[in-house]
Amino acid sequence: MLLKMSYLKYLIYSAIIFSQINLSQELNCNVTVNYSLVNQTESKIFIELENKIKEFVNSKKWTNKSYKDFEKINCSFFITILDYSNSSFRVNFEINSFRPVLNSTFASNNFLFRDNGLDFKFDTNQSIIFSESKFESDLSSLLAFYSLIIIGYDNDTFSKNSGMENYLNAKKVLDFSSSFSNSQMWAPSHGGGRINKFWLIDNLTSSNYQTIKQINYNYHLNGLDLLIGDEVEAKQNIIATLKNFQSINRFRPNSLLQQMFFQSKSDEIFNLFLLFENKSEIKELKELLINVAPFYTNKWEKL
Repeated sequence: MLLKMSYLKYLIYSAIIFSQINLSQELNCNVTVNYSLVNQTESKIFIELENKIKEFVNSKKWTNKSYKDFEKINCSFFITILDYSNSSFRVNFEINSFRPVLNSTFASNNFLFRDNGLDFKFDTNQSIIFSESKFESDLSSLLAFYSLIIIGYDNDTFSKNSGMENYLNAKKVLDFSSSFSNSQMWAPSHGGGRINKFWLIDNLTSSNYQTIKQINYNYHLNGLDLLIGDEVEAKQNIIATLKNFQSINRFRPNSLLQQMFFQSKSDEIFNLFLLFENKSEIKELKELLINVAPFYTNKWEKL
């Protein structure tokens, strides 16, 4: 009887541990709140904001999928306070996520996006609450929106179009916020009407930009992930993948997702091909990069 009781306790304990492993959160997010531009005497509220955001993002389960600790997505939120008064914040927000490269210790900058001129309210001792079925606050919606996109964008690099469910959930967050928030930061016209949350999720859910998501997938899975095993093949695959920008550039030049890709990858691409030995191929690559990513021409010229 005692043996049976002990075994039963073992099964219950194992089930609890197993369920905790299966329900492990998806993100390992580092949060920095930079308040150097505003009154330093208010530092307590900024430190609390930083801690509450970190706790909220890292402790929430954003999907129903299982993530082991080593599978968590490393990411960062860098928040610069532009203005603060009476619990009202105006900030710039930089979001980064990193994707590990197979058989290496290197992590590639996968998602890099800057969202400026955001506003929300936050007070001391306030909890950050999010609901999937209604709008709670600008701050929780903002954090949920980008958390879901980070997960979706990471998924897309491992399996084709596997991030769509996350993007659609992020779109729901934006739709709720657009309807019930008083802030204009959810509107398609925010920030000049081109690079903002509305157009980001529009591009990610549109079939018109499927080619760019396919490029990102091939760049990682058939390029970076092969570097350790076969560097020559990996780099040839990357060049072939980047050539696909030519076709989409004819119809939708310099799209938001294309800008975002090169914003994340320009340094990486430059370092990968800086000492590339095939001179004719590097010349062709330079011409391609100057054409599809002209903002980085000074960098490409040095290849």
